[in-house]
Amino acid sequence: ARYQFYCSNIARTFLIDPPKAVTSTYETLLSAQEACLKAMKPGNPFKAVYHAAADQFTKEGRDDLVKRMPKNVGFSIGLDFRDPSLILNAKSTVTIREGMVFNLAIGLNKIELSDAAKANCNTKSAVKDISTYALIVSDMAVVTENGGEIMTKHAKKPSDISYTVNDDESVVSSGSDEDEDGDAALARKIAKSADNVIPGQRQSKRLAKNAEAMQDIVEGAAERERKQIDLMARRNEERLRELARANSRNKGGDKESEKAEELDTYARTKDYSDSILPNQVKVDMANKCVMLPICGNPVPFHISTIKNVVLPEADTATYLRINFYTAGMSLGKEAPANTVKLVQKYAPYASFIREMTFRSLDSQSLTQAFRQIQELRKRERQRELREMEEANLVKQEKLVRTKNERVPRLSDLTMRPVFAGRKTQGNLEAHTNGLRFISTRGEIVDIMYLNIKHAIFQPCENEIMVLIHFHLKNPIMVGKKKQKDIQFFTEVVDASQTVDVGRRSMYDPDEMDDEQRERQLRKKLNEAFKEFCRKVENTARKNDYSVEFDIPYRDLGFQGNPHKEMVWVMPTLNCLVNLTETPFFVVDLSDVDHVHFERVTFASKAFDMVLVNKDFSKQPARVDMIPNGDKDAIQEWLTDMEISYTEGPMNLNWKQIIQTVAQDDRFYMNTEEDEVTEKEAGWEFLRMYGKDDEEEEEEDDESEFSEEEAESEESEDVESDFDEESSEESDYDADEDLEEQGMDWEDMEREAAADDKRKINRDDDDGDGGGRRRGSAQPRKRRRR
Repeated sequence: ARYQFYCSNIARTFLIDPPKAVTSTYETLLSAQEACLKAMKPGNPFKAVYHAAADQFTKEGRDDLVKRMPKNVGFSIGLDFRDPSLILNAKSTVTIREGMVFNLAIGLNKIELSDAAKANCNTKSAVKDISTYALIVSDMAVVTENGGEIMTKHAKKPSDISYTVNDDESVVSSGSDEDEDGDAALARKIAKSADNVIPGQRQSKRLAKNAEAMQDIVEGAAERERKQIDLMARRNEERLRELARANSRNKGGDKESEKAEELDTYARTKDYSDSILPNQVKVDMANKCVMLPICGNPVPFHISTIKNVVLPEADTATYLRINFYTAGMSLGKEAPANTVKLVQKYAPYASFIREMTFRSLDSQSLTQAFRQIQELRKRERQRELREMEEANLVKQEKLVRTKNERVPRLSDLTMRPVFAGRKTQGNLEAHTNGLRFISTRGEIVDIMYLNIKHAIFQPCENEIMVLIHFHLKNPIMVGKKKQKDIQFFTEVVDASQTVDVGRRSMYDPDEMDDEQRERQLRKKLNEAFKEFCRKVENTARKNDYSVEFDIPYRDLGFQGNPHKEMVWVMPTLNCLVNLTETPFFVVDLSDVDHVHFERVTFASKAFDMVLVNKDFSKQPARVDMIPNGDKDAIQEWLTDMEISYTEGPMNLNWKQIIQTVAQDDRFYMNTEEDEVTEKEAGWEFLRMYGKDDEEEEEEDDESEFSEEEAESEESEDVESDFDEESSEESDYDADEDLEEQGMDWEDMEREAAADDKRKINRDDDDGDGGGRRRGSAQPRKRRRR
């Protein structure tokens, strides 16, 4: 195989119905490979690797295997598959250097297999017909300062490459060595058996699957909890820096704002993640950088230095082109302000990288890197725009209409919100610096590209409409009201459709034609809206603006009640939205500081979700009555989006909480004003289970236990008297009840019949008017106190 013109090779031996002698030889072969890797240290000669394998065979008492070794145990590999001058044989004196890459191939040929070793094999197995066999294990190994390191991560343990095809249950192993693996063999047979039924019990595949699913859920919840602890600590630090920058902007003046802030990703190379490979494009979301391989070494580039990323359509190979902001070219309006200052600062004497292109035969890795870079660029761009945004930027610029060109247009659209309570229909056009909607009554609404915070295209799949939604940075006037969300849609079917009283057959050809026309109309409208969105993006990009349309993720959607009505809430790349029902529900994820789940108990069937805004002057957004089955998926999505969350059993007074948090200057710090006393930082106080809560619960349990002990001691004497009386009054002892547990059905029926007869006789005696029958027993007198 080849990767970026470099050769690679891997070899495995798969064992079918292997005797124990073959498995033992294979384990010895693996230990020889480990010895070779230890010998591949810089400074050692090539022959040391070959002798390390031979010495390992001798050390384990297998001198017969030394004669079965090939003439070499590998060779150097690179642009050529095999370098004839760099062979790992018994005579080569070439020195091993750090960074060399070898195909380490340990093999054994013509190993004898005795009849005694094949005695325990199944008679149907092909192993019975062979007298000799061969083994080989080959991997790509790179030389490091500590020795060889395997680069091919394919399994090679005996349990991973051994398969039992002919399993004979009648074969009984003999000898002490064979008996040692009896339990393991029995376990494998039970696991493979289709009729695995334990006597006296039932086997349920459904319960087994449920148990595995429950274990996966528990492990996933524990992993999310660990990530959330680290995420909350990191978010607290980020919020402290954001608040510090906000305070400095308010107090510092213009001189500090003119200075360029240096970009720091890693303080040193030791801080690199362990998952970064030498020849891999890796995106570090936490440090806001992209690791690009240069001459085999990973080099971090801050995301704000990347201008755009291009991923052409893959043919035989996939290409990823990354363009950077450089001096001597137009940076554009979407360039980060700090990046512009840095370019101007270093332009006189620094050299800039303008473009880098990477090629890979595996399209998955570069496609994933492309998506992550795009997402990270969007987040960084939104953060930059949020910092630069000022409260008084409400007035929009005038629309510049496109002339001498064909204008992208969508016709017969309905706009929401409407003008003066009337249905507003018209056409939407894309011009040089914005979009213009002209209604049939001559009403005009202009939406500037610079004022669009989020553009969302929602195709018609399960809804009755296909729509385009714009969430604006600053509200605009629609009629006499300020609106921050503008939507344009077309209904695929009428929302209010007349239904005939008579029943129609499912095979009615007219009804089938209507359904077919509806599907065709749905597809046609989706394509028309998608094409219009693409043209708007191209028009904005051509005029140095940035407009990108997001599509909601239906797979991550859930039912909820954000505005006193159950709707389908869906996340996008940047928002959590419901756009089909009014009022619109749009929450910008970049503005969410924390998410809290309320009414999370085992008894409740639904819970509530509260999204706390970073701006404490705004009240949190809510989504109520979410089914419990969606909680794990929502928490997993929040963790992937790096948003911290907590959960609790009750509803909270958020108005009071936000007021208290806004007044606390040390809310995101873990110490009090004395900087010694520790406290919970940020939103950690909302956790359902904390250290303080556990300690308090333990103290409460101990105190309740002690009180119960005291009460029980006080009432011991009184209860003992009543116990004596009750024991005298009982007709039969409690020991007889315990003995009944060991009776069969016939004995228990006879005993029950006898008890009924005694009860009837006792009732007759009580109802005799105070008299006693002849021969009846003297009734016992009760002592009363």
